[in-house]
Amino acid sequence: MRNIVLISVAVLVLVVIFVFQRFNYAHAISSVLHLPIENPNTVFVINKTIRLVLNDSACMLLIFVGFKQRQYLTLAFYLFLVELFVLLPVYFIVKLSLEGDSEISSPLLSQVHRLIVNPLLMFLLMAGFVYQRIRTKNA
Repeated sequence: MRNIVLISVAVLVLVVIFVFQRFNYAHAISSVLHLPIENPNTVFVINKTIRLVLNDSACMLLIFVGFKQRQYLTLAFYLFLVELFVLLPVYFIVKLSLEGDSEISSPLLSQVHRLIVNPLLMFLLMAGFVYQRIRTKNA
């Protein structure tokens, strides 16, 4: 029963993040902390970073519940750190220097956006874990 609740929470978080993908987290933080966040690039970075953290946290919860192996969760956490501290900053530098803070991207950057900000890498990782389990079971 606990696993069903945790899976439901993770899936619900992913759905809510998708449905409200235009939600302005920076504005919410600004309102709560009474700090003006007016630079469009700063708003863009805050919004995308929070989306990445929420998406990947929900995916790590799915990995925790679905696979019940600490090594899988550890690998997912390291992938999350690479996304957060390597891929995301590179994406921000390229995106903001070439196109600015616009939500509309060129076809190449649009695909990079999907890979990094959306939980695609975590979904690919989960598919790899399933494939590894199937392969190990058949060997």
